Amino acid sequence: MHSNFILAGIVLLAVGTYAIRFAGYRLGSRMSMSPRVRAMLSDAATVLLLAVAVTTALFEGSQFSGIARVLGVLFAVFLAWRRAPLILIILGAAAMTALLRYLGVP
Repeated sequence: MHSNFILAGIVLLAVGTYAIRFAGYRLGSRMSMSPRVRAMLSDAATVLLLAVAVTTALFEGSQFSGIARVLGVLFAVFLAWRRAPLILIILGAAAMTALLRYLGVP
């Protein structure tokens, strides 16, 4: 029964996402927005994405995820700042986190 709720949630989110994207496509050319509003919407999307990333990096459920994951994410940010390819960023962050956990860092 629990998996049915998860599946229903996934389907509901997928339908909602598609509906929002379709509405944006259909209404985007009909609505006029000032440059200030467009900039604010762009910034809002960035802030939301950053908030999700920070929450995921710092917490596992309701518990602190551990310093190893935080250092792995910081290493990924460093690699992204150095303009490394995405696959190297992902593998580097995973390797850093795994190495730190292997060495006993929580």
